[in-house]
Amino acid sequence: METNKNNKRVWLGAMFSFALVAIMGLTFAFKAGDKTGIKDPEPYYFFKYSAAPGNEGDKSFWTNVSSEEPACNGENDGCLIKVDAGYVEEIDSQIVLTEDIPVSTTGAHRNPVVGDMVLEAFNRNL
Repeated sequence: METNKNNKRVWLGAMFSFALVAIMGLTFAFKAGDKTGIKDPEPYYFFKYSAAPGNEGDKSFWTNVSSEEPACNGENDGCLIKVDAGYVEEIDSQIVLTEDIPVSTTGAHRNPVVGDMVLEAFNRNL
């Protein structure tokens, strides 16, 4: 009789341990999902150049445009740039550049230099 009691205790202990491990496994098996569903805004802005060739470095000649607008159709080299959000600010509901554009000279044009500020430059004079 004593052996049956010991076997029963061992069996119940094993089942309890198995149940405990299973519950812990199920608890930690699933990762909580992203419940916000809100995407961060893109960390960049597009600007279009609107002056004669040669003044591309002057921030006052660059106008914020939507990313859906086409490039400049070859009107001016370096006429559309993608700028990191850290280099823009909003003034009177307008997105403006906080610094002049870094440029390199190629012919009559000054091409925007791709780097920390200018992430991409379109229609560049290579």
